[in-house]
Amino acid sequence: MSWPWSQLGLSGPSDLPEIRRAYAEKLKTTHPEDDPEGFQRLHSAYQLASRMARQQRRRAGEQPPEERSAPPPPPEAPTPPPEEEDFDFDQLLQEDEEPSRPQPEEEQDFDFERLIAEGEAERAEARRRRGEERRRAQAQVQAWARERQKAQEWTQKREQWRLREEQGTHDRERQDQFRQEETRWQSTETILHTIEMMYNARAGAEAWEKFFQSPLFQQAKGGLDLIFGLEDFVSTRNLSQEARLALFLAYGFDKGVARPELRPLYQMLLPAWREHNQEKNHERFLAVLGLVLGVAAPFVLVPLLDLGLVPALFISLSLVWALWVVRKALKTGNLERRARGQRMSKKQERRSVILGTLCVVALLAAVAWMRSGPSLDKLLPTKDPREQTCRYIEQDLGVEVGSIYNRNAQYATAENGNLFYLEPDTAKVFLAGPDGERDTKAGKPGYTTNLPEMMVLWALKDFAKARGLPSVNGLDQMLGRGETKGVFLITLPFYGAGETITELGVLLEELSQEQWYQAQIPKCEIVLCGSQMKEGRLILTRYQPTDGAFDAQGVRALYEEDFAHAYCAQLLKELELDRDFLRDEGELYTLTGGGMAEMKGEECCKLYGLDQDGQVGHEYYVNTKGTAIYCVPRDFWETGGSEEQISFYRVLHWNDADKNPLRLINLFYPWLMPSD
Repeated sequence: MSWPWSQLGLSGPSDLPEIRRAYAEKLKTTHPEDDPEGFQRLHSAYQLASRMARQQRRRAGEQPPEERSAPPPPPEAPTPPPEEEDFDFDQLLQEDEEPSRPQPEEEQDFDFERLIAEGEAERAEARRRRGEERRRAQAQVQAWARERQKAQEWTQKREQWRLREEQGTHDRERQDQFRQEETRWQSTETILHTIEMMYNARAGAEAWEKFFQSPLFQQAKGGLDLIFGLEDFVSTRNLSQEARLALFLAYGFDKGVARPELRPLYQMLLPAWREHNQEKNHERFLAVLGLVLGVAAPFVLVPLLDLGLVPALFISLSLVWALWVVRKALKTGNLERRARGQRMSKKQERRSVILGTLCVVALLAAVAWMRSGPSLDKLLPTKDPREQTCRYIEQDLGVEVGSIYNRNAQYATAENGNLFYLEPDTAKVFLAGPDGERDTKAGKPGYTTNLPEMMVLWALKDFAKARGLPSVNGLDQMLGRGETKGVFLITLPFYGAGETITELGVLLEELSQEQWYQAQIPKCEIVLCGSQMKEGRLILTRYQPTDGAFDAQGVRALYEEDFAHAYCAQLLKELELDRDFLRDEGELYTLTGGGMAEMKGEECCKLYGLDQDGQVGHEYYVNTKGTAIYCVPRDFWETGGSEEQISFYRVLHWNDADKNPLRLINLFYPWLMPSD
């Protein structure tokens, strides 16, 4: 069986009705949407068989019936045909039975070889078009697959980064918890050991009160370990009344018990509090009794009235007050002696009272004489050079100071010999000491001190703290307490600190009007700089008070013009972004400022990266917080690039020094990069 009859399922050449019936039957199983290639072969076979049947009828002298409807044309592409164009197979079969209108005979015979060749060419062209369409579809599918693969890889990387960050946060939290637990144990052991030492040394009431009010005890007093340790210590030791009272007040038991676990300790210390209240009431009663006796004494001792009522009342009340002071002093001394384990007899106490009374009377007489006598400094010159230095500093600089060495016996050590503090803030410590004879006319103050420099440093630290700046660096890492090199680093953000510079100028102007500043101009240097980087700090300006007034306006202009771009350029160099970072070996760019610009709604510092020919190779945008960098290649904007194409590229890890924590900076780059 030869083609096309075999394609139609016919045994050989047939007439048009048989061909149409065979074609209609085949169409029921061969649909263009399900088998486009089979349908194309079936339709070509139908066309060729129809032509051959018409030619055979013309040769036999028969008139072919008119075809009422032509078979549906084949689709040009393997796409599903519309629903309204489906074949009506019943109508196609009825066409064979209806008489067709006569058509004119074709004047020429068909060339079967040419028709077969044309059918083969049409099928080859159809196969070529289908192959191209499949290749295009496969290429599109592969492109979509690559895009999905890239998206999946980025999602996996982001998930890995997130997991690493969560793991790091968890590890840090565990380390912090361990350090806190270790610190708590160390604090508890230190407190209990200190209490044991103070008990063995028979410390006085003031020492107990000071220790129980210290930050070390106050921060750790809520720990259960310390509470249980104090319970054991109080129950096994015979603590003095003053120590028990100080511990009672340190826990605020006078206002009640806030926690159930504190109740056993409260019950142990409660007798001391009750005894203290009784003693307080007794002291109050004696004070009222002394006041009454002082007022009644002039009326009992009539000779006192000869001096006048007011002088008599003054004398009697002064005597009562003197006796009260002597009593308090003796009582305090006796308590201290008893706390040290010494015994006081009745005779010794009476002797102490008489001696104390005589001392008070002598003191009152001396004070009265000195009020009408010469200056106290000339009459009783101090033999302690530290006290003398304090008086000289107060006279010259107009500030009240004190000596740490003389403040308390426990501070009388060699390392505190030259340490002084600013009243009333004992945390502000400076150096001072005697230096030859005092001669103000000859310019010899009689002492040396770094107080003016420290005053400037304290003022700058308060200034930086109030404005949220990093703490002023005094370069005092290797210095002792109260010492200073006189170089003060003020760290400024690389953008937006212009108003801070103006306020700094106002502060320095106010300091220059102080008495201590004018009496002794500080010998220091104030350095305005950026934050620590790998190669050091970017210096904005250096100022010394001896140079005159601080030019705040000029420094602010210099800061707003050049500082941000210089800082960002150094940042790009340290991150190795001053090259084509998409290549392993890129050329270095020369970074130049391009003013300020906006990128993705953020105000950024703009820089140009120039290649060896002076052409722009990259544009850089660094946001004012220093947390994001946007890199744009050359001709990006000219080729139609937009901000939407600039998306997250990777995270840069940068630390300004080995000892400083790691800093993360987000790098953004166009996702779809234009071709060079």
